[in-house]
Amino acid sequence: MDLFGKVAVASTFSPRFLPMLAEAKAMAALLDRPLEIIHAGIGTRDNQARFSEAFAALGLSGVIHWHEDTSPSAAIIQAVRNAEIGLLLAGAMERDREGRYFLGKVARALIREAPCSLLLYTNPAREPAPLRNLAVIVDYTPGSRHALQATLDLAARSKAESVHVLRVFTIFAQLLAEPHEFIKGQDTNALTAEEARLDAFVEEFDIAEIPIVTRCIEGTTGFAAADYVQSIGANLLIIASETKAGHAALPARMEWLENVIPSNLLVIRPPA
Repeated sequence: MDLFGKVAVASTFSPRFLPMLAEAKAMAALLDRPLEIIHAGIGTRDNQARFSEAFAALGLSGVIHWHEDTSPSAAIIQAVRNAEIGLLLAGAMERDREGRYFLGKVARALIREAPCSLLLYTNPAREPAPLRNLAVIVDYTPGSRHALQATLDLAARSKAESVHVLRVFTIFAQLLAEPHEFIKGQDTNALTAEEARLDAFVEEFDIAEIPIVTRCIEGTTGFAAADYVQSIGANLLIIASETKAGHAALPARMEWLENVIPSNLLVIRPPA
């Protein structure tokens, strides 16, 4: 199954230049796709030399798309469109504090505006860690079905140890599910029903021998999912975006992912 189509990495001459290229090489190999490189700049002799040195150090090859625009994010997005990229890999972190990874300006723009699926790395490494513990947030929409199928495919390719299928069940969702019981303070039935619904949703997929854990996460906001993802040590969180007013957007109460993420994050755009 070709999950995404063409794969590219947004590469900059930062301290994480080589680690990001190494992570991108590993992900492209996992997906069995060639890797393309996007650089928000022009192909000067010096720039080409730096990439040549990096390619030699990493045993890497790939087409480089050079593009300048009004900002780095605008250049990357236009290059993605021009090259018809299906999955873009990029660095995420501006800074971390108390275990939270805060997105930089470019990453925030990409998560809102990239026309393709987007994989953000919080801490890229020269020796990429395998995908062992995946988490995916679902809400039963067609987009989340596509995201769960992609998660299962990634898990099978990487021989993951576990896949956590999460449903964020906020107070508002409980109120809509069982308004009379919720008002009386007896919302247990709603949660039990939601857990059964989540299990039934997962059973529709061919999970083969992939270890699956289903979990309804209670909280007042979707941010409760961040604590859970970190508590299980997930090294990748997957979520589907949805189409609103003709543009891709994160699901309701998941907008916090535009600013802070608990782990590497894969945002899957709706299929065309």
